[in-house]
Amino acid sequence: MKPYARNRIDYVVNLIEPRKKLRVLNIGISNIPEIEQRIEDTVECWTIDIDRKKVAGAQSHLKKTKLIVGDLTKNPDLPENYFDVVVVLEVLEHLDDDRALLKLINRVLRKNGSLIVGVPNRSPLHIFNPVMYAEHKRHYSNAGIKQKVTDAGFRIEHFNIVENWTLLASLYVHLFFKFILKRKRAFGVFTEMADSTYRQQNASGMDIILKARKVRDI
Repeated sequence: MKPYARNRIDYVVNLIEPRKKLRVLNIGISNIPEIEQRIEDTVECWTIDIDRKKVAGAQSHLKKTKLIVGDLTKNPDLPENYFDVVVVLEVLEHLDDDRALLKLINRVLRKNGSLIVGVPNRSPLHIFNPVMYAEHKRHYSNAGIKQKVTDAGFRIEHFNIVENWTLLASLYVHLFFKFILKRKRAFGVFTEMADSTYRQQNASGMDIILKARKVRDI
């Protein structure tokens, strides 16, 4: 599988491999839900997020996605062994117990279902990332995230390291709009250099993206 693409959204969509009758669950929603916008006309798309305001705001951008307000770590009413793909981007690093969420994902995924994960790695550049200190519980080594995903009953099929210093530049612009101007905008301003990392396999970067297949129940 070679999901390489022009940008992050295309890359994740390629990893999902959307097609008719595919059931996709996205954990955590963006202010502008670009992934859901791209796939909801093709797949059965569900999204769950704990933030009621973000879910309500996303509703205006979506037509077919089933939106749920809830905390997946507290066993919301989701069908077991139901989804073909679960996408969890920029979520695990916020949780006290990331292993528990991975186990719950295993439960809602059908046999041979796919998990797509995006987390920050331990790049030294993250020392300048204010979110690391304010919101993140951890960043991940390559071996560390692979081990957690494997322990949760998955086999890694694709692993890449993406993004570069422009991620931080975009983050500071995003925070300025969010907290100073009180306006929402899609994340990403200085995109050309960052987008180049999604066109190839990389040995370094600021984020980890992986795809894994469920190989056993836990």
